[in-house]
Amino acid sequence: MKVISLVNQKGGVAKTTTAMALADGFARRGKKVLLIDFDPQGHLTTSYGLTEHNVGYPQALCFLELDKGAHAREEVLKDNLSIITSDIGLEEANTKLAMKVGRERYLMRAIKKIDGKYDYVIIDSNPSLSITTINVLTASDYVLIPFKPEYNSFKGVDLLLESVCDVQAIKPDIEVLGFVATMADVRRTSTKEAIEVIRKRAEEAGSRVFNSTIRIAVAAADAPSHGKSVFDYAPNSGVAEDYEKLCDEILATLAAKGVD
Repeated sequence: MKVISLVNQKGGVAKTTTAMALADGFARRGKKVLLIDFDPQGHLTTSYGLTEHNVGYPQALCFLELDKGAHAREEVLKDNLSIITSDIGLEEANTKLAMKVGRERYLMRAIKKIDGKYDYVIIDSNPSLSITTINVLTASDYVLIPFKPEYNSFKGVDLLLESVCDVQAIKPDIEVLGFVATMADVRRTSTKEAIEVIRKRAEEAGSRVFNSTIRIAVAAADAPSHGKSVFDYAPNSGVAEDYEKLCDEILATLAAKGVD
């Protein structure tokens, strides 16, 4: 079982849409996938048309087992795909974890308890650097960084890469799987220039920008409001085609690393 987290402290980069697309795409390719909504804003949860039944103490918080008797419920979305939901109550984790020894390892330990149940765990993280974000990084085998290719898109990337380096002291095998350009208008020169800036930073960090670029599209923006991934909402759209290519490219990259 491998854990892939989508991380970027900058919001509005289609992080949640990408998490949904990858999870759905992997599941349709026969992989058993668990999505974890580890963002107190709960966008991944609401994007599937779900609401937390345990309001104020979401399943993502239960998953950490910070309180005795708290056990998370995994909700089945479709064949091969389940989710652990979240809401604003997850913010409480930052306060609870602050007083704990080994506070950065709680999510990692929780995920280890379900090892073998899934092929992939995909985590949608909060757009900030907090104790919960460090938990996400520590729990991850691979980090995928979506970015919107525009002026100043590189801001915060260096800080994020530094955080990954810091986490490597705890988990040496964590790896930045790569960067993916989202919401891109490839007709614009500035878009191509921004991608090249990130490409250079990625290569300096021993990583890459994936060849699959996700175009800006109404379908991608509208799909979550209908409680669907882009594949279910607009399967014949160009953006769905982009995400199909990204799924194949990521799985091929993992296969080259010996990951089935």
